[in-house]
Amino acid sequence: MTYTFRSVSMLALLLLTSLLTACGFHLRGEMSTGGEIKQMSIAGNDPVYIRHLSRAIERSGININDQAPWRINIVKVERDVDQQTVASAGYFEQRIAMNVAYQLQTSSGLPLSSPVQLTRERYITQNQDAPNAAESEQSIILSELQQELIATTLRRIHNLSEAELSEAAKKARDAAKAQQLENSESDRTTQP
Repeated sequence: MTYTFRSVSMLALLLLTSLLTACGFHLRGEMSTGGEIKQMSIAGNDPVYIRHLSRAIERSGININDQAPWRINIVKVERDVDQQTVASAGYFEQRIAMNVAYQLQTSSGLPLSSPVQLTRERYITQNQDAPNAAESEQSIILSELQQELIATTLRRIHNLSEAELSEAAKKARDAAKAQQLENSESDRTTQP
């Protein structure tokens, strides 16, 4: 009887696994969407986030190279843990959030668009008598939020085409030239 139950359980598990993989479901990990961008550099001031983002970008098929024509500049990374409400019996609710702002640029630092803001947050209930467990859970959740933000960033990057980036770069160069001409014109008019 035990042998039959075990066989049926294993068969059901194998069937479920093959159905999930057949429908396209995969556990977290590598993401490769076959985008057009082949090289990119990364800049910013949060080395931990940049390291994780760099690894994910390389696993997705984009080469990280300082001489790449496009750069993703991580403008801001904020990690927030706020106590929201105090509940009864020593439990309280916390809001854990992560905010990232990045901007696509040319290799020379010319912005191709305004900064993109991404935010993810979760609410959890914590026991105030178990501070070590609370810190451990916060760290796990922040890591998961970071993975979600990186995955979102990768999807956005892979949805861009070289033609779109080249057109944005041309517009940005034209706008910078027009601004320089305007500044030099105003300088000439203000001089005696």
